[in-house]
Amino acid sequence: MQFNRAIDLARRNGSTIAIGHPHPATVRVLQQMVYNLPPDITLVKASSLLNEPQVDTSTPPKNAVPDAPRNPFRGVKLCKPKKPIEPVYANRFFEVLSESISQSTLIVYFQHQWQGWGKQPEAAKFNASAN
Repeated sequence: MQFNRAIDLARRNGSTIAIGHPHPATVRVLQQMVYNLPPDITLVKASSLLNEPQVDTSTPPKNAVPDAPRNPFRGVKLCKPKKPIEPVYANRFFEVLSESISQSTLIVYFQHQWQGWGKQPEAAKFNASAN
């Protein structure tokens, strides 16, 4: 994947430097890919690219018309309902809210605690006092 990306970058920019560490996976990829390189790709030492004259692709040509800036912000599209929306009254809101809270794990846990989960069974109390 990274080797193919380096090939794509080399085609786009004219050259690229890809560094591979001597891990078994890296060596395996190089062994497989070096014989299948496209004819327009040549492997060279990185030092040979350091003194090569570079083409400046960072500035656009002078005769190019600048593009209008793109506005990344779009308004929210308005969806029209097929049927009129029924109003939600405050009492329904509080019903749903109280139902949701009463069914929460924390509230159910505390209800069970208060109902006797944390208490010893009656038979165990009698056996403990008899000893």
